[in-house]
Amino acid sequence: MGADFLAAATERQRQRLLELGRHVDHPAGATLLNQGEPSPPVLIVRSGFVKALRTAQGDTVPMIVDLLSAGDVLGVEACLACRPSHLSFVATKPVRVLEIPQDAFHGFLGEDKQAMAWIAADSALRLRRRDIALGFATAKVRSRLTAFLARLQALYGIPHAEGIVIDVGLNHADIASAIGASPASVNAEITKLKKEGYLTTGYKTIHVKKRLREDGPPLFPLPARPRRIPQMRLGRRVAMG
Repeated sequence: MGADFLAAATERQRQRLLELGRHVDHPAGATLLNQGEPSPPVLIVRSGFVKALRTAQGDTVPMIVDLLSAGDVLGVEACLACRPSHLSFVATKPVRVLEIPQDAFHGFLGEDKQAMAWIAADSALRLRRRDIALGFATAKVRSRLTAFLARLQALYGIPHAEGIVIDVGLNHADIASAIGASPASVNAEITKLKKEGYLTTGYKTIHVKKRLREDGPPLFPLPARPRRIPQMRLGRRVAMG
């Protein structure tokens, strides 16, 4: 999630975008765009959450590479490169988008340098966040999981009396896909976190009770503390007569 594109736009820019596109509602689970789709439209998310997926090969399981929400612009990379979509986008919650034909959005950016600069800056921010996430790729499952949940908590967390609620429509299989782990290993680690009092779970929701990074589960196991062996104190030897 970057800044809200439509909120940052001027009234004139916003009106122009609304004239170029149309609002479309999608239920949770609906596919908004398919990987490989030629000339895909640009979608500006107005509400809801969308997962971005990439399939390496035709017979492989897709991996979640990003999660997007209100204000994010989908398909802008394909638009700027004039290439087919390199990602699929699937709604994880009911979603409303402003759908703009690729050529129309490309023309809009060509005419408005301010909007082009905003899109470039937002794309750079999203790329930085993806790179940071990739830095955990070689870590253990627990580290990848806590880092991913901490990111969701920071970007989309809803404050609650006893912590933070993450309600973005992701199940455990989605989380496993996002961090490159098996669903079984993610389930096992979430169970451990629940037993340790860090979180509770509901239907596609996670209630974080403690912070998951700074003072939460360590990214790496803490070294075992050396055991101190008590020393036996010997009294003065009594001389034998």
